[in-house]
Amino acid sequence: MHLRALALTCLTALAACDNTPIESESQEELGVSTAAETATRLYATVGNNELSFETLGTFEQRDGVRALVIRATANRYLADVLSFVPDDAFGDANVISERRFEIVLHEGHELNTMLSGLPLFVKVTTNTGTPRSYTARIVVAPRFYDFRGDSGIWIDEAVTPRYVVQGNENLIYRGHASVAGYTDWLSVTAPDGIPSVYGRPNYKLDWTYTKLHEAIDPHTVPLAFSAGGDNGATMQKTARLVARVTEFALTDGDAYDVWPSAPCDPAVSACYHSKPAGTTDFSQCGTYRQVLRCTY
Repeated sequence: MHLRALALTCLTALAACDNTPIESESQEELGVSTAAETATRLYATVGNNELSFETLGTFEQRDGVRALVIRATANRYLADVLSFVPDDAFGDANVISERRFEIVLHEGHELNTMLSGLPLFVKVTTNTGTPRSYTARIVVAPRFYDFRGDSGIWIDEAVTPRYVVQGNENLIYRGHASVAGYTDWLSVTAPDGIPSVYGRPNYKLDWTYTKLHEAIDPHTVPLAFSAGGDNGATMQKTARLVARVTEFALTDGDAYDVWPSAPCDPAVSACYHSKPAGTTDFSQCGTYRQVLRCTY
């Protein structure tokens, strides 16, 4: 497997913002390449086939519900595409032109499953090229971008799924923000999708899946951050929360062999089982799926 360098073309809005995140260094582990978050398109090759994914997903009405649509382009004419997770078809993969296809993840179970950290496999069959069949692996995650306003409010780009027990739901999506200098409060406002904000001075931003979906659909509506004290707001900033392809890799081998399902990590297990009775927040132990694998 040969991975082409990531696309470095950034969104215009990102180039102008004052806390544009530094691009991640790419890395490979079990065939996985981590994407620079500001790339607008990611590329990979296998044999003489090339495939690219647009990193920014868009929301559309599909089958009577809202759905995240992710688009990809191949350098060969497409015969068929199929999206799946281990042992099960998942989402809808549709060929939309000779060399382009889309992945449709419906709002609810499908979208929440992907955003919670489960990789999605896409089997691609082409009419020409060597090999004629290969498999892509992508990860879709919530990410902030298009930061505008006071640099004194810092917003972490990543929003990470965490294992936090709250009623019958053990999944929350957590972001982070902080404020330079002394302020008494940080608030977030939006038409909907407002997170719970707590933990001054290093604030946590927590969303349930329902609230997260409201925040990212439509992704054109920013969240507004304000910080201040008794005399009112002294700093303000906006940022958009989106669903973005953050990892992408290709293989012409067996996807289950190249990317086997991860087992429970001993360090995560030790952290989880060392917590006192009544603990509800296991975010220090790992991501939602890392902890989930160690709860059985």
